[in-house]
Amino acid sequence: MMATLLFECKKYMKKRTTWAALFLSLIASIALYYFNVSVAEDIHRGNITKVENNIADFAGYVSELEVEIEKTEGGKNSEKVEEIAAEVDYFKERLNNYEVLKNLYVNESWNAILQKEIDSLTYLVENPDISSYSIEEQAISHFTIRASFEEKQLLMENEIVPFIQNDIHVGFLPTVYDNFTGNSLEQWESMTRRYGTTGLSFLYQLIQILYIPIVVLNGCFIFGNNISTETTNKKKGINFYLTLPNQKWKLFTAKYFSGLLLTLGYSVFMLLIPFLCGVITKGMGSLKYPVLVYEGSEPNPYGSEYNELNPMEDLFHFIELQDYLVKVLLFSVVFVIFLYSFYYFLSLLIKNPGVSLFLLGAITYAGMNFLQSPYNPFAYVDIHKVVTRETATLLFNPSIQLQTGMVVLLAASGLMVSLSFLKFRFSNISG
Repeated sequence: MMATLLFECKKYMKKRTTWAALFLSLIASIALYYFNVSVAEDIHRGNITKVENNIADFAGYVSELEVEIEKTEGGKNSEKVEEIAAEVDYFKERLNNYEVLKNLYVNESWNAILQKEIDSLTYLVENPDISSYSIEEQAISHFTIRASFEEKQLLMENEIVPFIQNDIHVGFLPTVYDNFTGNSLEQWESMTRRYGTTGLSFLYQLIQILYIPIVVLNGCFIFGNNISTETTNKKKGINFYLTLPNQKWKLFTAKYFSGLLLTLGYSVFMLLIPFLCGVITKGMGSLKYPVLVYEGSEPNPYGSEYNELNPMEDLFHFIELQDYLVKVLLFSVVFVIFLYSFYYFLSLLIKNPGVSLFLLGAITYAGMNFLQSPYNPFAYVDIHKVVTRETATLLFNPSIQLQTGMVVLLAASGLMVSLSFLKFRFSNISG
């Protein structure tokens, strides 16, 4: 069986279509990284421009008020002069602050920038009842303020370069506790959208946008059709094995695992490429980057319709990026097994790779959005939200966690493999 397994792997790697798919995937991954870096650099330059505009504005205010003081001093209204002088002092202080901030951004003095952000957040954290930070009269939740404050402290303590954000005041950490609407929502998303440029920060960024499920789906499409394509009318390559003393289960096992191993290898390859691009271009980054983990609210005993998040009291903690990545990668292996097994079963039923991929994509999307249960394998598609317990927090269901997900995915994988073998076992291959 091992010889058959190796033979199947070699068959895949000899196909021009396989190498073409790998080359296109490589180019897409590299292009994605450099596009992200380009956007991050544009935002960084834009932040410097914003600070320069503020400097010009406050310098203009000071000049205008100084002229007004000169005019007023000729009269007898000393109170008016003192009032204008106080305004001048205020604007000069703001002008000086922005000049300092410009130098910090130009020199990328991130720790000093983080200290300024911590100073801005301290009063908000210590006085939640009398202070808030709003966007068009829609207040940022106290949970987000607390989480952002603690994140800044951890970044500063470990001298970690933060993500690039489109904001010169406070780079808030977005959380599920904010419910902005309309133009405020657009501003909030623009302010809190984060761009990583180092290898680790960009990999972390990709994991948050369903990069892994998309990669796995592509891997299934490339490597999950060995039996289905060989049992079509035009390609009866599988008949070769019928002349050999192979039992059907050995043949099925070799073909299933050859595709699975190559899909796993492809997934690792597609995670390594953007990481290496970041390492070569901007460096590796820090494994100590803090990752927010929600602890959530307790379900209301009177019914789910009364469930409500409590931004003032709900707890959270941070884990280091290295721990986060270990959990994500371990869970990803199980997730690859599940998605590949599901695709393999569909490919045996439909025998059209494009239709199988579309159907699996549609089932995955529907399963992760419309059937929220800890026993639904598709509830674990967004691996980032499972690891950070965001899904469990939003659904008030602490059962949605890594351990439960791994058991559910492995059980579903076993079912799909069994159904696939039964389909293969009782199919008329030579017909």
